[in-house]
Amino acid sequence: MKKSLLLVVIFAVLMIVSSLVSADAFEYTEEDIFIDAGDHQIPATVTIPVGEGKFPFVVMLHGNGSTRHEAGNAYDYTAPEMAKAGIATIRFDYIGNGDSTSDYIDFTYDKGVADAMACYDYMAALDSIDAERAGIMGWSQGGRITLLTAGRTDVFKSVLTWAGAYDQRGGDEEQYKIAKENGYYEVTYSWRDPLKQSPEYYEVAMAIDYPAEVAAIKAPILAINGSEDTTVVPETAQKIIDAATNPDSRVLILDGADHTFLVFTGDTSMLEKLTQETINWFAETL
Repeated sequence: MKKSLLLVVIFAVLMIVSSLVSADAFEYTEEDIFIDAGDHQIPATVTIPVGEGKFPFVVMLHGNGSTRHEAGNAYDYTAPEMAKAGIATIRFDYIGNGDSTSDYIDFTYDKGVADAMACYDYMAALDSIDAERAGIMGWSQGGRITLLTAGRTDVFKSVLTWAGAYDQRGGDEEQYKIAKENGYYEVTYSWRDPLKQSPEYYEVAMAIDYPAEVAAIKAPILAINGSEDTTVVPETAQKIIDAATNPDSRVLILDGADHTFLVFTGDTSMLEKLTQETINWFAETL
């Protein structure tokens, strides 16, 4: 009898603890939308906490050849986790990627910046959103465009990169020559169909002064890289922070992580850690 009573008490305590833990996490809504950008439509997913008050938000940019879901659907995991922590997000597909009906040959970094700002404008107009508490983040090439976007406006109060690309890619000049001769340079991937990059794509890319762009960012930057990343080597994170002018900017190297933060290994612990560091950063800076 005493043993049964003890088990009942333990179960009751666990139920109370469980209710307290779940009460700390926001419920959230998630909706797929299209944003009118004039000459094209931007496919996006908006994830917003449910509750009173206005929420901070983050614009999420994906990498080259990827989509708003990202490698291993990592963004599909991270965005809801951010919402549970009270941070809204919008993630979108670049021109010619994911659900975009436009042709990738029309994509440039400048157009990526413009689409990121269109997503900012959409979110900032929502009643549940605090437009004064906006952040921006990106993975790989998304990190590159994140830095360009943040440097060209002062609306973002916090910046974060996951394995963020920084300076000009090797081979751009040779690829540009081919693009001028053929009208495009075809980039091949192991996980998707090829993409055609226009001469304008290379002209925009090669004209960028990366140290100047990053120096123009007023917000603090957190540059996260994996120690085993061979695509965007971990030293790149320090190069970004060396160019930053906000003294609260910093580097975080995740030991053992590769360019995709081990999302394809079946072990989600690195993605969980990456997501928690992301939540902590935006909770601190927004």
